[in-house]
Amino acid sequence: MKISIVIPTIEEKAVFDIIKRLRETFKNPEIIIVDKSGDEYYSKLKKTGCKIIRQKDKGVESAIMQGLRAANGNILASIDADGTHGLEGKKKGVELVENGYADMVLGNRFGRVGKGAMNSYIKFGNKTISRIYSRMYNSKIHDILTGLFVMNRKAFDSIRDEKPYRAGIAFFAIELAKKGFRITEVPISYKSRDDGESKLAKSKLLYGLGVAGHIVRSARDYSPLLIFGVIGVLLILAGLVIGALVIASYLHTGTLNEIGRALIAFMLVTVGFLSVISGLILDLLLQIVRKMDRL
Repeated sequence: MKISIVIPTIEEKAVFDIIKRLRETFKNPEIIIVDKSGDEYYSKLKKTGCKIIRQKDKGVESAIMQGLRAANGNILASIDADGTHGLEGKKKGVELVENGYADMVLGNRFGRVGKGAMNSYIKFGNKTISRIYSRMYNSKIHDILTGLFVMNRKAFDSIRDEKPYRAGIAFFAIELAKKGFRITEVPISYKSRDDGESKLAKSKLLYGLGVAGHIVRSARDYSPLLIFGVIGVLLILAGLVIGALVIASYLHTGTLNEIGRALIAFMLVTVGFLSVISGLILDLLLQIVRKMDRL
């Protein structure tokens, strides 16, 4: 099966070594470079013999999507151009997809993170976002913000017309999870950049919060019972706690002095139950729509 590998880049020196190693790892791979650099760097890329595309829209996810739409392979992949991701997982990912064990394989960097390759707060944020993703989509993904993936053609064709949003590779993982495709991961090595700084986002904190927001919003449409159910249970618990305090005060004093708190407790419990019921109804309707789509 032919493999097509998309590499989005902006003036990354490491991309030339990546191209060399990909050609050593795979037999006649189609390498597509989606570039957003100056003319001098673009001229250097053209000499590599790869398919070179000028990036049209902003964002790494848009660059990857643009490259995938131009790919001809049965197996599609992408890797960051900064040279930080090990290629050993790429070959294993291709094997899993080719043999039908998964529709998409992500590279998990946390198994072999080099010294100084990832700051502690970025590591914490990534793991937190990955836990949110895994909980929302009932999976076991540890590195949703990785820069390496492999997928089959069928999976990509199901989302090829989707407009990418600012979430990196998580965009692809979210959209495929919503459609029921099988997503897994393989361990890869991860090292520090040899030169320059990451061009992914000016603020990693804001970028991470944005990704988490996309995951939650997508899960709301994918599994409304989970979102509305959690909110409902929290409201009910809060109402019960406040109500218990009101009852305790009444038993102690013999008079009902905290009518305001009692009303708040009643409202919280009521809204909580309504939230759970809304989630159940929306989830049922969503299941009916999915069955109709399959038919």
